[in-house]
Amino acid sequence: MTFKTVIPALLIIFSGLGHAGESTPREHYLHISTNPSGADLYTGTAHPDFSKNPDYSIPAIVPVPLDKDQVLITLFRPDFKDTSINVTLSQRDTSFLIVALTPALDETLLEEQQDQLRHRSRRGLGHRLMAASLIPLTVSAIAAGISAYEISKANDCKRDIENTLVTSGKHYRQDKKDFKEYRDNAKTAKKTALVSLVTGGIILSIGLLLSF
Repeated sequence: MTFKTVIPALLIIFSGLGHAGESTPREHYLHISTNPSGADLYTGTAHPDFSKNPDYSIPAIVPVPLDKDQVLITLFRPDFKDTSINVTLSQRDTSFLIVALTPALDETLLEEQQDQLRHRSRRGLGHRLMAASLIPLTVSAIAAGISAYEISKANDCKRDIENTLVTSGKHYRQDKKDFKEYRDNAKTAKKTALVSLVTGGIILSIGLLLSF
């Protein structure tokens, strides 16, 4: 990690031009670009975890509260040295910063960068799996509700059958038919709920494991 307030790179901070007659802005804005472009931008720490998603992708416009006149940024791009800069903002609305990144020649550093990118990719997959697990878990909850409803209806039919004195009538036969249908539907819904719950749990567990 290279932390510098002044770096041997092209560093240009320009004052933005405010517009006359406009209301007082609530934030400063720092417009950042790099050469080459495509770097990741982290704010607020000199030692960020590059395996996590960046706060911004370069080029970027970073809002800064008016009560702060400095912001700490760290730039990360594969094959280049990561660079931290404590930027002093202009008194105007917008400041402009252009940073020339320094190529990395250390093979150990380059391999560490690739490890961090692979870790980031795994984390991204983990988060997507966690989101995807909501589908089978939702299906499980719905199926469980359907199963409970079908069981309730089957129990109603069972009570009607038990209380029927005439067992040869049309109503009695219909109750028996309905009881069987409700019971079968309840079994199917219960099985669906269980399978969906297990599937969602497995996907969620894998997602949680990959997200660390």
